[in-house]
Amino acid sequence: MNSFNIKRFGQTLRWVLSVNFRKMMLWFTGSVLAVFLGEILFQEMNSYNSNPGSMLRNFSQFLTLILIVVSLIMISSIVSSINEKRKREAFLMLPSSNSEKYISLVIYSTVICIVAAFIAIVLGDSLRMFAYWATDYQGMPYKDGSYCYSTYDEFAGGQVCWWSSAIPRLINELTPTIVHHGYANYPKVFYYYQAAFIYGGILWIHSVYTLGGTLFRKYSFVGTSIIMMLTITLVVRLVVVCDLTLFHSQWENGELQSYEIGVVGWIIAIAFPILSVLNYWASFHIFKAFQLITNKWLNYDFHK
Repeated sequence: MNSFNIKRFGQTLRWVLSVNFRKMMLWFTGSVLAVFLGEILFQEMNSYNSNPGSMLRNFSQFLTLILIVVSLIMISSIVSSINEKRKREAFLMLPSSNSEKYISLVIYSTVICIVAAFIAIVLGDSLRMFAYWATDYQGMPYKDGSYCYSTYDEFAGGQVCWWSSAIPRLINELTPTIVHHGYANYPKVFYYYQAAFIYGGILWIHSVYTLGGTLFRKYSFVGTSIIMMLTITLVVRLVVVCDLTLFHSQWENGELQSYEIGVVGWIIAIAFPILSVLNYWASFHIFKAFQLITNKWLNYDFHK
């Protein structure tokens, strides 16, 4: 069965969801409560959050870090749901092609799980908002004993209070900045290069964790992260030692004074999508070779 059928793919994805639904709901519920209690405790332990603006800024930065780490863990857990022999046997025997099975796992780990994590953050933050509103929370007092009830926030477009949401700032933190706001006089080539570099890098990171999640049977996130850090460290070290230039720009009062895009920068920007395709191909190749009984640490036998 080599062809791709959208109906079979939908049925396979539904099977993956049904098998993991209970575990996902437990994690979802726990995450909502963790975000709610985490924000309350974080605010109580940090007296320097003397106004809603600083509180929301700290919340958004902390939640952004948490969401990124959780997302990478989810991506690298692509085959964790079928690591057990019984579940793997049932999954491999499904009447669908390898591509349908593989893509269903990718969609589940990359889209469904990450969306669920984001919704959990939204609900947890909403519980904190309701608690602050219901108890008329006044925040941390200044040294003179007075309170700051509200402050201006650029992301909300006006005044924010203690019960305001941190989600707008969270979304802004997660949105890649191609050029600084208000900097309109920049060359198109610089814009396209930065866009290709940033989004290509995101795609490459996703492909690396997908490959690591498929290859490693245990501790896939830890193993992939170690390889990722070593690779990035070696590349950065090579760039510094060889005095190479990726890209550089200098702005003054919203005007571009100078910019430089090095050859290495162009090479990396072009290499990102190529390496990503190779990583996805290798991940799918490993998946196709799945056996019921595999190595203790790896899902692929390199000696066969």
